[in-house]
Amino acid sequence: MNLFEMYIDLQKFKKNLCLKKYFLKNPINRPNTFQFYHHTNLKEKSTFFPKSLISQEINTFEQMMMTDLGKLKPSTKSNNLTRKERDTLKELASNDRIEIKPADKGGGTVIMSAEYYKSESNRILSDDKTYRRLNKNPGKDIQDKFVQYLEEGHTLGILNDQEFKYLKIEYPKIPVFYFLPKIHKDLLKPPGRPIISGIGSVSSRLSEYIDHQLQPFVTNTIAHLKDTTEILNILNDIKWEDDLLLVTSDVQSLYTIIPHKNGLEATEHFLKKNEALQPEQIVFILEGIHLILENNYFYFQDDFYLQVNGTAMGSRFAPSYANLFMAFWEESFLPEYQHNLVCYKRYIDDIFFIWKGGIHTLGGIVLTTTWSHERINFLDLSIFIQDGAIKTETFFKRVDVNSFIETTSCHLPQWLDGVPKSQFLRIRRNCTDLDTYETQSEKLRTDFLEKGYDPGTLEDTRNKVRSIERNNLLKKKPKTGIQYATDVPFIFSYNGQNQYIRKTIRKYWPILRKDPSLKEILPEKPRMICRGAGNLKMRIAQKHTKK
Repeated sequence: MNLFEMYIDLQKFKKNLCLKKYFLKNPINRPNTFQFYHHTNLKEKSTFFPKSLISQEINTFEQMMMTDLGKLKPSTKSNNLTRKERDTLKELASNDRIEIKPADKGGGTVIMSAEYYKSESNRILSDDKTYRRLNKNPGKDIQDKFVQYLEEGHTLGILNDQEFKYLKIEYPKIPVFYFLPKIHKDLLKPPGRPIISGIGSVSSRLSEYIDHQLQPFVTNTIAHLKDTTEILNILNDIKWEDDLLLVTSDVQSLYTIIPHKNGLEATEHFLKKNEALQPEQIVFILEGIHLILENNYFYFQDDFYLQVNGTAMGSRFAPSYANLFMAFWEESFLPEYQHNLVCYKRYIDDIFFIWKGGIHTLGGIVLTTTWSHERINFLDLSIFIQDGAIKTETFFKRVDVNSFIETTSCHLPQWLDGVPKSQFLRIRRNCTDLDTYETQSEKLRTDFLEKGYDPGTLEDTRNKVRSIERNNLLKKKPKTGIQYATDVPFIFSYNGQNQYIRKTIRKYWPILRKDPSLKEILPEKPRMICRGAGNLKMRIAQKHTKK
């Protein structure tokens, strides 16, 4: 256990207690007033700390906690890696002869030679239709453009004070290029999926703001698919006929192929479809998108580049922007094929539809890449026809690895116990028939056994999930609205001395409840939340940010 980290967590807890007391004494009135422009809830994290409300009870609780925790001896279970293993990880992470990156699909980690990584990066960046090398760092000029744009939005009232303060980044980081290896395409020489790491960059928060504004329009498009559960419910209502075809397609490199003009035209089309936004706010959003697209610069190995076509994967608004581009394109042809399309749904660039009319009529759809009368894969599903009906099971990719977490990992036991159940539930939801569930859940059980999970507990969980009616897993959970907790949870990072820390919190909790104000809001027993511990991938995969 790191005593300093625990001290910081105590300070955060103390601040939250004081804030809770403050708002109890000073309730905030939120009148339902009309807003001319549509605003977001984006704002800087509050630094407000009403220290005057720190009571004797709060101070005593903190002192007693730190005294007891300071007596703790380092636990032998505080790290599940040996010193030799930790030293080896450090060597791997700092080895400049290799590059370690997460696989693009499958959950694995890929180790490449630095030479290959550089070669593949240069191959991607040599596409002069997408990227252009710059002679200097354009950061200062670009930052000035963003500041001017934001100030104009603030002056017009399109951005309120808290949005303006949040979006205006004083000291932005330089975006950095890297790629994720597509080992599902080639194991030995995987092509790369380009990513621009723009966390903290000059456009990162504006991109977040634009995504907030675009999301409602994306979810209302005709072909929008929320998740696997939605497509399963759609398939349940379709009666299979002999002349139907299962068809899937994905748009190759969607993010980088969208011409700026076409993408902006598509976005404008949907923003103007209803009167949800004022005309000047629509102009402001479109100008923001244009600003991001035209100034999408990044750094790679001593050189600066500008992306001149499409939008970068890694930009917050990119999925929404790509969704609207695809939806605009679909509006141009879907009505023409209404009598052929039994179903048409899309998850960003992954398309699934059921076609009526035979193969000879399918040629009009230029996207078609895969079709079948019998079986096709879409998202994490394998969709197939059996006994004249549509059925499904879980689709396991060729490059999927057993990435389930080891039981010896430094994680909260209750969290580890919940992992197998969530995966068995997913398999049961995806499998139409129990026989298929039996087969696929056996594979799952074997994977968990390899990671050290208890055989008896796994079998009990597997059997309990088997007995659940599948239709119950396909039901949409009702929205209950935002629930505000009345108490203040104690949050700390999980470590090997978790039980002792919990015992100590419970031991001194009654002291806090002697505070007249806190007694009204704190339960008799504390609510404790553990942050997750880090993993090997986080330790060895190289960072991409540049200050």
